[in-house]
Amino acid sequence: MQPSTGRYLLTLGPTIRRGEILGLCERLAALGRPVRVVVCVAAVADPDMLTVEALARICLTARRHGCEVSVEGADERLCHLLTLTGLLGVVPIDDPGG
Repeated sequence: MQPSTGRYLLTLGPTIRRGEILGLCERLAALGRPVRVVVCVAAVADPDMLTVEALARICLTARRHGCEVSVEGADERLCHLLTLTGLLGVVPIDDPGG
């Protein structure tokens, strides 16, 4: 992975619609250079499996384009869902549950 040269903040919430996920991933793919992608989920009102899917796809897209990625603002419910799905190690949470 190339070193990051900037920072890109992506804020999710309070709800996520399935149709938005592709657009979010396309925005990341269009960045044109590796950056550190920070996904803020603090505003997500009620994390569910669609939230988990969105995060997994965003992380995959970012990594495919040589970007580092981290998730900020995850509450205990989201961390629990990521644990149940086996994705807690795939979706890098900063300060889980904090």
